[in-house]
Amino acid sequence: MMLSVFVFVLILRGVSLQDSSMITIAVGIEDNADETALDLYEDFEKNGVVLSYDKYDTPEEAIDAVASGLADEAWIIPADLSDIVREFAINNKVSTPIQIYARESSVVQFFLRELLEARLFKYISREVFEQFSYDNLGAVTADYSSYIREEKIFRLYEMGDEEEEIQPSYIMAPLRGLIALWMMIAAIASAMYYIHDKKNGLFIYWKTKSEFLREFFYLFVIIFDSSVIALLSIILAGIFTFPVSEIGIMILYDIILAFFAMLIIRIMRNEVVIGIFTPVMITVAAVFSPVFMELRAFEVICRLVPPFHYIKNAADPFYMPGMLMYLCCIEGVVIMVDIVSKISKQKSL
Repeated sequence: MMLSVFVFVLILRGVSLQDSSMITIAVGIEDNADETALDLYEDFEKNGVVLSYDKYDTPEEAIDAVASGLADEAWIIPADLSDIVREFAINNKVSTPIQIYARESSVVQFFLRELLEARLFKYISREVFEQFSYDNLGAVTADYSSYIREEKIFRLYEMGDEEEEIQPSYIMAPLRGLIALWMMIAAIASAMYYIHDKKNGLFIYWKTKSEFLREFFYLFVIIFDSSVIALLSIILAGIFTFPVSEIGIMILYDIILAFFAMLIIRIMRNEVVIGIFTPVMITVAAVFSPVFMELRAFEVICRLVPPFHYIKNAADPFYMPGMLMYLCCIEGVVIMVDIVSKISKQKSL
């Protein structure tokens, strides 16, 4: 299980370093002699970050590529694109729209629409510029291309490190969240192992006055071993930041997961039951943790899942008080469950 994380990170690392893209767009141009349409396609290829574009001779071939699974989406560029853009810019009318065919509707497809509109903007703005010049000056008095700005208007920096601009990797971005989920799986597995070993009498030689501490250290050692692999994977992935903060947050997360495993043992009491509910727990954690995106509308629920606190603190130390409070709360819940259990046992005697 531990080696699987290394393999997973190596695969993602290899994919992120290659030119291959995550999403394929099939572009069908109705008129292959249309200079505006060809220029638009060249603009697509030039600015493809996580997208790859395949040009097809006919719209039908592009649509078939989506139907057969060769492409995720098809963009059909109609003939006389320049006239269509001009009519839209001047009269706010669209005689023949650009058609989009997708296999499914998702958030990714929504952002692809935004991307397509952004690529069309310069053509629309050129027509607006020329029309404005005719209406107010009687003629086009300047070259539109002289107003095009190639320099980026924004820079992307990591919080706390404003010296070096980040080159984002869309493939590696969710890796830290996935590792947090993997460690949660290790914590659930440690709870199952503890219940199994206790049932089989493996603790008869590990005598201690505090069964609570014995249980905690048993679980913590397993989770800590997993965290070492997790940190090495983060280093290998190239997303390791500062050693003190990374190691400190990881140890805190280990302690939280140990108490989380103890809470699972007290609630479910059986490794079979834990195994049944493991997919549910991981699904809930994946949905309400900011692995891929943050659900701010459900922030209260998000704060109940352990990976949320690790992922947020890895990005911003502002969330450290919340992580410490969560640690105290989950420890307090475990202790309260033990107290209630002892009182109920005494009353039953």
